[in-house]
Amino acid sequence: MNKVMVYFWAGVFFFLCQVLPARGSELVHGSEPVVVVLDPGHGGENLGAEYGKYTEKYMTMIVAKAMKEELEKYEGITVYLTRENDEDMTLEERVLFAKSVNADFLFCLHFNMSVKHDLFGAEVWVSAFDKEYQRGYTFASVEMDMLTDLGLYSRGIKTKLNDRGTDYYGILRHATANDLTAVLIEHCHLDQENDEEFYTSPESLKQFGILDATAVAKYYGLQSKQLGVDYSYYQNVEIPLPSTAVTPDDTAPDICIIDVKDVKEDTGSVTVEVSAQDYDSYMLYYSYSYDGGVTFSDLQRWSPRDEDTIRFTFQVPSGTVPEIVVRAYNGFDGFTESNHIHLPSIRYGIDEEEAVEASNIIAAGENEQTNGSVKEDASDLISQNKEKQEQRKEITVLYFFQVSLICVAILFVLFAIVILLSAIRSKKKRRRRK
Repeated sequence: MNKVMVYFWAGVFFFLCQVLPARGSELVHGSEPVVVVLDPGHGGENLGAEYGKYTEKYMTMIVAKAMKEELEKYEGITVYLTRENDEDMTLEERVLFAKSVNADFLFCLHFNMSVKHDLFGAEVWVSAFDKEYQRGYTFASVEMDMLTDLGLYSRGIKTKLNDRGTDYYGILRHATANDLTAVLIEHCHLDQENDEEFYTSPESLKQFGILDATAVAKYYGLQSKQLGVDYSYYQNVEIPLPSTAVTPDDTAPDICIIDVKDVKEDTGSVTVEVSAQDYDSYMLYYSYSYDGGVTFSDLQRWSPRDEDTIRFTFQVPSGTVPEIVVRAYNGFDGFTESNHIHLPSIRYGIDEEEAVEASNIIAAGENEQTNGSVKEDASDLISQNKEKQEQRKEITVLYFFQVSLICVAILFVLFAIVILLSAIRSKKKRRRRK
């Protein structure tokens, strides 16, 4: 019986070792509490992004305080803020504070803007080096999954290097130099309507803080009796330790080809298939033009993200001669422009609508067996439409006549010049003979 029990418990132990997912990459079972530092970006005279009535330094503080409050509901974690008030702090001071409290992780909270006010979505920046990249990317995977579940568009998890080959963002650079893992979370863009619903109220900012805290809890495998949650067995993604710096993709997409799949001349609706690929990155946005690239649409989501070929439909204004071209953007906002496709002139709208309306009136008149007044109204509409068409024809004939006269005049002038030149040459020849 004792042997059976030994085998039984050995089997249970083996089963647990095999099937239970690994916990957070930093947490050691039975060890001291995890220490994390939250850094509300900017502060004091450093306002951060400003757009309309929104200022980043105030927004990051709301997020950070909500994040701290939520994290402190979990067991086994100690939380600090780099700043409690609206004060100036250098990037190095923020990192040194985190080191002074023996932090395991530094979370830098920010909001974004773009130069052309056209980008949208959330992104997380991580160090390009060693275990800081590995740990940062692992956490960022949890964070980005939750931000996209919230409804934000994922711009990805990224690295960026400066001219010296070190991390571009100072907070990441100082953290890496001090053997501290840090991530920079850009929750969304303040200057883009696609992201507007996510930050316009204190409640939505606090929601970001709760989301960030939950991502940390999942990453470290924390439990909370107060919240009634247990992330002990949360499965983090496995990121290999890089042997060299993880450099960003600074090239444009390798391929971008389009084909027009459908044109509805009665509505101006055009369906385009675009195939694009970037061997070093992923596709993020596209924009389109129907005037040969003079103007482009706003950036559109590349969806589905895991597909190289997608289709979309847009409307061409009536009376234009479309020249379709598409730009495909990769994860680092580089773009490649497609081939151009020319379409015949597309006209729709008033004339067709009047004809349909007239037909409907006639049909209604016949069904109701009216005394003919309805048909007369319809006939009037048709007559008006014909008059417009005749006027257009007259304008077209007059225009053709004017152009013809101009062409004849030009030919006459050219003929006169040729005769004049011939006369001059004849005179020169006679003088030579003399």
